[in-house]
Amino acid sequence: MKNILITQGISINKRKSLYTKLDLDWYKYASKLKFNLIPISYKINLSFFKKIKVDGIIFSGGNSLNKFEKKKQNLLRDKFETNLFKYFKKKNLPILAVCRGMQLISDLNNTKLFKTRNHVTKGHNIILNNKKIINVNSYHTFLIKKTPSQFKVLAQHKKDKSIEAMKHKKNKILCFMFHPERKSKDQTKVNKLFKEFFKI
Repeated sequence: MKNILITQGISINKRKSLYTKLDLDWYKYASKLKFNLIPISYKINLSFFKKIKVDGIIFSGGNSLNKFEKKKQNLLRDKFETNLFKYFKKKNLPILAVCRGMQLISDLNNTKLFKTRNHVTKGHNIILNNKKIINVNSYHTFLIKKTPSQFKVLAQHKKDKSIEAMKHKKNKILCFMFHPERKSKDQTKVNKLFKEFFKI
């Protein structure tokens, strides 16, 4: 089975201790699609990736970007995932950026993010490849209306035309604003996108 790494959210508890967390839905998703999911901490050294066979990485959701919500955990995650993104992009290994991950990559490419209230906990229709309409979940409070110069649009929100999925023109980078691990009305079609990208 493929070994796919995944980043985790960072939290601070009442004792001011830092810890990482990952939605259990990701483990269920990995089991269903049959790939090895390997969670990684923001404290991990990049040399670790030379010791195991890595078939790709997922930048998971959770946390806000530090520019929108200045907190220690957000800053730590921004720095870690920025370095991680550069490393895997250089290696040209598959990168799937989900929700916050897509926002981070957009921000790194100087793309403006807009705050919204109409995309939180609401399923909606998106137009995939300019023709197919599929219904996906939505949990984000920020969206993008224009893709970075190195990316092309794969899917747009049917009504407000915000970007719901984009793909890098050269590197193996795919970005979703929706969550593949959480239930969507058209989950089978979402799974197909995921499996085709990672060649599962």
